Amino acid sequence: MSDAELAHFMKKHRLPSGDYDLPVDGWDKLSRDDRSRLAGRLEAQKGSLSLSPVACSRPLDLDDLDARLRRVSPNESYSTRRQTETKTQSRSPTPPYDPTEVETETYHKLVETGGRPLYPIDLIYDIHRQPDNYAELLRPWQESLDQVWAEDIFQRQLQRWQDFRKWQNDNRDRKDEDDSFPAYVEREKSMVQRYFLRRSRAKRLAEIEADPSCLQSDWEDEQWERERQRRCCREHGCREFRDYVDAVKRRLASHDFTQSFDLDEDPKKQDRLTTWIEYLNYEYWWLDKHTSDIERLEPDHEKLWQELAERKILKSHETKEFVRTDASGMEREREKDQAMKAFQRAESEAKRVYVLTQEDPKRLRIPKTKRISMMKDVTEKLLAAKRRWEQARNQSFLIVQFVRATFGYAGAKRQAARQRILVQWVLDQVPLVEAEMKPAKSNGVKPG
Repeated sequence: MSDAELAHFMKKHRLPSGDYDLPVDGWDKLSRDDRSRLAGRLEAQKGSLSLSPVACSRPLDLDDLDARLRRVSPNESYSTRRQTETKTQSRSPTPPYDPTEVETETYHKLVETGGRPLYPIDLIYDIHRQPDNYAELLRPWQESLDQVWAEDIFQRQLQRWQDFRKWQNDNRDRKDEDDSFPAYVEREKSMVQRYFLRRSRAKRLAEIEADPSCLQSDWEDEQWERERQRRCCREHGCREFRDYVDAVKRRLASHDFTQSFDLDEDPKKQDRLTTWIEYLNYEYWWLDKHTSDIERLEPDHEKLWQELAERKILKSHETKEFVRTDASGMEREREKDQAMKAFQRAESEAKRVYVLTQEDPKRLRIPKTKRISMMKDVTEKLLAAKRRWEQARNQSFLIVQFVRATFGYAGAKRQAARQRILVQWVLDQVPLVEAEMKPAKSNGVKPG
């Protein structure tokens, strides 16, 4: 499974809370190194999927994941059990899933709230049928740059736009319109109505109606996450609105954007162009953050790489980039497997020679010097095979250790690469927004 496919798989099993419920089968059959590598890939993809600043959740705990998976009955796989539970809950056939339905609904909501969809809605069916034909068009909103996916583009855009709207409020010290618990309950009921199957929908709605407090802990988690967003995702060092305006202008100027604009203390009073320029600053803020993360983490990354290189275990093709790939992991596993089998063959041969020279009743027919020589040769081969096996395991361990220790740096580089493409798209929209506003201005209508 490629990184892009793994990201797609994780995205499909992401919970509303931001955590992941992954149907994993065969975890207990993996070696510790394999588990470590898989957990590393999961953690790395989890970072890549955090396009939204509120998408962050608790880090993956390898041991906890292992423990939870081992609680599954040994006679029944985790994925099989989940399928059985699902079948028990509802016997009605599942209607075919049409990803364009939710995307179309989200498209209109994005437009209504002032966002700019990546492409016209009349292209949605063609794009979902043949996304590769629209690779360049879709690239700014891809979760991975390795592969093109058409799914959930407008949903990602809407989530990002909603986060930007929160950013506007936070940098003006304005409260969210309605983050009360009753409002959260109504939103959850609406989600159930829209996305649950009929049988489970009625049951879930009845549970909420009977006891709304069943949602209390989820709401509190959301409030905690929102407060974290207020603290972390903002222009820092701003005591009042004027400071924020100055910070926006400084950041945009640092990226050579010098077009004039005037932010309003009430973001709802801004025209579309001003709001879009403020959104451009928001995306530049994220680009600067990822760039800063790279600069902060790079010295440690280089130090750890140098330490690994000094151990003289790397082959000429094993670069910093290659050791993070699936190909590298497969190569290491193949080498370990070959070394282990070679050791097992050597061990078997050593036992055969031992019996032949030390226990076989006919052993005395072999000259003593010959027997000693045979034992010496087979022992040397056994020890050499054991050393190669231990060396292969040690090499794999050290490389995996380096990869896991530098997840943050690699993740920041991926995020920055993706963010640069997104920022360029946002920047390219500025003259388009400006052109769209001219007819409205000429008619005396204030574009908003």
